[in-house]
Order: sequence, then C-alpha cells, then structure tokens
Amino acid sequence: MTLTAPAPSSTRRATTPLRVAGPRTRRVPWVALGLILVAAGALLFGTQVQSAGEREPVVVTARALEPGQVVKPSDLAVLDVAVDGKAALVPAARRGELVGKRATSHLPAGSLVGFGHFEAGSGLAPGQVVVGAQLGPGGLPVPNLRVGDRVRLLASVGPTNADSAGDRVVDGLGTASVYLVTPGTQAGAQFVSLVVDAGQAQAVSDAAAAQHLRLVLEGAGTGSTR
Repeated sequence: MTLTAPAPSSTRRATTPLRVAGPRTRRVPWVALGLILVAAGALLFGTQVQSAGEREPVVVTARALEPGQVVKPSDLAVLDVAVDGKAALVPAARRGELVGKRATSHLPAGSLVGFGHFEAGSGLAPGQVVVGAQLGPGGLPVPNLRVGDRVRLLASVGPTNADSAGDRVVDGLGTASVYLVTPGTQAGAQFVSLVVDAGQAQAVSDAAAAQHLRLVLEGAGTGSTR
C-alpha cells in the first residue's frame, strides 16, 4: 500500500498575510526639541522684562547749566532709568549734595550727571571778587550773555541814556568774566555777576549803582564762542 503525503494547502498560504517591516517615524526627539526652544524663549523674554523693570531714580538737569554756574535745587530733576552697574550717576537720594556746587562744563537740559560734573567752592582765584550789576539793553552786548564769557568793562559819563548825544564813554575799568546771569527785575534787563580783581571792585560797583556800567563782549579765544 502506497501512502501519499498530503499536498500543502494552497488556501492556507494564500490567506496568511505577509508583514513588511518599514522605517518607524520617531517624533519624540523633535517634540522635545520644540519644548526646549519654547522654554528657552520664555526664559529669555522673562529676563528681558525683569531687566527693563530694574530702573533706578537718578539725577538729571532740569535746565541747561553753564560752566561755573552754582547749582540750585530747581536746576535738578529726577528720572527713572535702567542703570548699568558701572554707570557713575548720582542717585536721587543724593541730589541735595549737588546743590551749592558749581558746574564744571556745559550740561544741556535733561543730561544724566555724575559727581564729576560739579566741584565745590566759588571757583575764584586769590584776589578775585564777584560784583553784581543789573544791566538793561543799553549795557548788555548781547541778549544771551553766558557764564564764562569774557567782557570789557566801560563806564559811561553823562546821561544814562545810551542814545544821548551828551553821553561819553570812558574805558578804564579793565576786564571781567561772567560769573552768573539771571533775569533782572525789569523787562529786558539781566542781573550779571562779574568776576573782577579786588582792586577793580569799588569802581565797577559804583558804575553799576549809577547805571553807567557797560559791557563789551570780547572775541573768540578770550572766553567767548561768538
């Protein structure tokens, strides 16, 4: 008796699915990188906001200051700014330390200032004094006389009206530098403080009291920039 092995079932082979292994998409690393970038951006933004919020009140000039000008409380103001740790600015709490000092350079209005922009003392050399005079348009060489300008002092003899034909001007009072300029009590007038030698003081003061004092602005190189 001959035994024949059963033939393999073609039906079973046809119905058995074949699985092909393909490349698996790995999304986890990219998601993690995105989360890291978002976190870093948030941290950077927070740091910038915090830095912008760290502002300190410091002293600025409320109006322009000229070299040699004595600082008054109204000359200073306070402004909140973001300050570098190395900046040599005057904290608002020490504002009062600048009052009474003299500016060492021209400071426009709104300037951030340091203690080096000011000095103590009158700034006068030995033998110098300050004489004040209220001068009108006839006695002023320019309407915007400035601190530090060099001027020649003239004394008029005769009527105080500069347009009078009988007015005679005598040059005999020397030179001076402008110590301070403030508005006068009359329209168009200015109160000018002048630095003069002690020997000139009496004559200059007498001429100013008699309204005979006249100023002539000296040229460039002698303290004036005009």
